[in-house]
Amino acid sequence: MPDPILLISLFGGLLLMAVAGDLLVRGALGLGRAMGVSPLVAGIFIVGFGTSAPEMFISANAALNGNPGLAIGNIVGSNIANLLMVAAIPALFFPYRTGGTGQGRALFMLLLATGIWIGMTAIMPLDPLMGICFLFVLVGYTGLSIFAARHDELAGRGVADGEPAVTINPPVWRAIFYVPLGIAGLLYASGMIITGGEGVARHLGVPDEWIGLTILALGTSLPEIGAGLAAAFRQRGDVVAGNILGSNVFNLLGAGGIVALFGPFEVAPMFLRYDHWVMGITALLFAVLILLRVRMGRLLGVLLLLIYAAYIYGLVTGTNLLALAQMVTG
Repeated sequence: MPDPILLISLFGGLLLMAVAGDLLVRGALGLGRAMGVSPLVAGIFIVGFGTSAPEMFISANAALNGNPGLAIGNIVGSNIANLLMVAAIPALFFPYRTGGTGQGRALFMLLLATGIWIGMTAIMPLDPLMGICFLFVLVGYTGLSIFAARHDELAGRGVADGEPAVTINPPVWRAIFYVPLGIAGLLYASGMIITGGEGVARHLGVPDEWIGLTILALGTSLPEIGAGLAAAFRQRGDVVAGNILGSNVFNLLGAGGIVALFGPFEVAPMFLRYDHWVMGITALLFAVLILLRVRMGRLLGVLLLLIYAAYIYGLVTGTNLLALAQMVTG
């Protein structure tokens, strides 16, 4: 039997993640209401930024230590996990609906940031000038989005479409306390889950490679998953989508911009052959789900998880999408 301490760490971390995710979502909704912006914008800029903070710190630290491959892999891999796992796992327990007021702007920014990242890294290395451009675009997008969101609220368009939400907005003073506490709790819970899960897996004889590709890879997306579960439980599909959209934009333009400031860094060919293609395709798939206002239920959640499993399988087998396309076209 595995060490009881490992089991306590694993299940205690899962419990803490649920509580911390709920605190972050409630705090974000409360602050958003006090600022006069919609729950979607609160999901993008408070929940999304808060849950993507680990990727920013990890990527910046990796770049400073001269390991740009780890930094870039963390950014790209996290985005793929967000678009597939973070969208899928909440739907397995609490189905929610995508689409709604303001998601078109955020979706456009996600597709633009993804296209800029894939296009620019294909023709040139990540350098300080590119990093400054990324950060400038991120700041401009943040300002314009908050301005547009406040305009929507004043015009009466800030209420999300679809099913009624279960929302209890705390007072502002409590919301200010909830947000950092929720972020800190999610980060600490993620560490507990990774430690406990890795220990249990080693006790059961799971190979190190699979531990790295599953438990450790999942670890960087646990804050997003925790916040997504809490939002879906409260029937806030707009916050679930905002969390994913915001996290991915902050990863590419924020974390990517910070990494580029320490450049120049050449992007490894493996990203150009496989991971960037997967990230672009999954971004387009998520765009279709939002534009069609699809109800995310268990069946679709399972489908997205199967796609993520196929991506992991491609990593293990060294899949090259360019070579596959050439083989198919003859």
